Amino acid sequence: MNIFSFILSFLVAVISYLVYTSYVNTYSSIVTKPDKRYDYIIVGAGTAGCVLAARLSEDPDVKVLLVEAGDHMGFFTKIPLTSTAAQQGPNDWSVRTTPQKYSSFGLWDQTQFLPRGKGLGGSGQINFLLHGFGLPEDYNRWSRKGFKGWTFKDLKPYFIKAFGTTMSEYDSTYCHETSLCNAAPMKLKLLSDDNELMMTFKRASSSLGGRGTVLRRPAATVSAGLRHSSWDGYLKLAMQRPNLHVLINTQAVSIRFDNVTATSLYILQNHRSLDNIFVDREIILCAGAVKSPQILMLSGIGRRDLIKRLKINLVIENDHVGANLHDHMNMPLYVSVRKPVSITLAKVFTASTLWEYVWRRQGYLSFPPVSGVEYQNKSAVMVFALGSASERLLRDLSNYKHQVYRDTYPFHNDTRKEGFMFLTTCSQPRSRGRVTLRDASTSVPPLVDTNYLHQYHDVTCMIKAIRRAERLVSTKAFQEIGARIHWPRPERCRTLWRYSADDQAGLKPKRKRFKSMKQEKKPREAAKVKTKSPKMSPPVEYLECLLREVAVTGHHAAGTCAGGTVVDNHLRVKGVNGLRIMDASVLPTPLSLYPNSVLIGMAEKAADLIRNTPET
Repeated sequence: MNIFSFILSFLVAVISYLVYTSYVNTYSSIVTKPDKRYDYIIVGAGTAGCVLAARLSEDPDVKVLLVEAGDHMGFFTKIPLTSTAAQQGPNDWSVRTTPQKYSSFGLWDQTQFLPRGKGLGGSGQINFLLHGFGLPEDYNRWSRKGFKGWTFKDLKPYFIKAFGTTMSEYDSTYCHETSLCNAAPMKLKLLSDDNELMMTFKRASSSLGGRGTVLRRPAATVSAGLRHSSWDGYLKLAMQRPNLHVLINTQAVSIRFDNVTATSLYILQNHRSLDNIFVDREIILCAGAVKSPQILMLSGIGRRDLIKRLKINLVIENDHVGANLHDHMNMPLYVSVRKPVSITLAKVFTASTLWEYVWRRQGYLSFPPVSGVEYQNKSAVMVFALGSASERLLRDLSNYKHQVYRDTYPFHNDTRKEGFMFLTTCSQPRSRGRVTLRDASTSVPPLVDTNYLHQYHDVTCMIKAIRRAERLVSTKAFQEIGARIHWPRPERCRTLWRYSADDQAGLKPKRKRFKSMKQEKKPREAAKVKTKSPKMSPPVEYLECLLREVAVTGHHAAGTCAGGTVVDNHLRVKGVNGLRIMDASVLPTPLSLYPNSVLIGMAEKAADLIRNTPET
């Protein structure tokens, strides 16, 4: 019966995939030959671009062109648990950083991979779907940086318009039919309140307490067991409008200016056909924190020395273009448990799991593997509920060296191992990097230096998060499920702390056998007294070494066309006319963890700003 169920479920999945791929190609808005002139040209069909294209094309008298470098996203990006399936594939720009000076020593060439979505839906189609509006202080920092009009209070009506709520913990299924939230394009799903790992985390956090502690139950952009991105909530519903044209497999090359007014966009279709499309009102860049500054620099907006060196005509000098790159880092700590409360590959790859998802859209596959996040001031701890740290599936996605990965995850080949990962991070890192050009060709990737851990503040902030995770594991709540941290032990750090492979694996030291029964009884009695292994707490020097060796990107690159320096309060690029930016690049400082939902609300406001701008 199990084999029959598996085969039937597999056939249903294949049929669903074929139906899906045939359906997505029927949108009348997708064109291969664009018109020569539009009112608005939007570059990038990512999180913000989908919102803007849908909102601006609501006016039938306005012609909108959306330019996207990628294609349709694959079906498996719709399954919440398999969010990493598209990474380093055709739907990912697979941005590689420059070799890092202060971090990433355990990664090949000391470089990080930054997943960036390439296709309809952008990074919102390959991220971990997590919803949140950050913390109120995040927005106040923007105002102090000169980016005014974007406080939480200012964005509140747009969050309600997009999600039907301003809460980070919300479930759209509880929205009443007559309520405003029912009309919201975006849908949210809360992790089930009977999730045992989440409840354990909640009890542990509550028992420790602490000033500035906020625990949040995870909510995700999920509807009926499927990913629900801004592509689903906005753009897909507008893809039959005659006044909206969408070009896929088309790169934006550069913007042409008449004096300082944007007049047209050079595009490259299918890597071979160059064209020039004119605009009557505005060009809006929604290409993300890497591509938007690249397009600006290729168009002649940026540092004077760089523009001149690449022999590009200088339009406006602005040293801030490409600067201020910020991102979160995650330091993973593997925690094993004795109780079956986590998600393992052995549980996922079963006929019952597939059957439950295909027919009921429930089960392990229907929600991302996160069981909560705790903020404590600027440090944060997230519970990543995946017990299987499969080397085959995960190592290359993070670019780890083989042995470093194995030294970090001691049970890397055990698909049945129960456990989870604490992802410890600093929600407000101070290190700043830069995006710049190495060549004047759009086919040459830009140089992306994230400059992780340059500021020692980030190290101390993340160590506080690690210490918090250590204390959480020692609470009664986690001890009741048999939780134990298995500290990473990369070779470069071993001289800083005596922590053996047996210690990491949790093996008890072997005891010598004695001949007489009287002598043999003593060690047995001693073993009964020591029900717990001795507490092993690494020194600060060891933790700093781990951070610089093992920590990886949090996938939240932003800030390279920051509000207040590159764009004004209305998102207009300073010094030129007819050009705006609306994507993560405009965030002057980081949001506390997940930026995706905030960007959707910001894009809603941006649509109002653009529509209310008088024609010139």
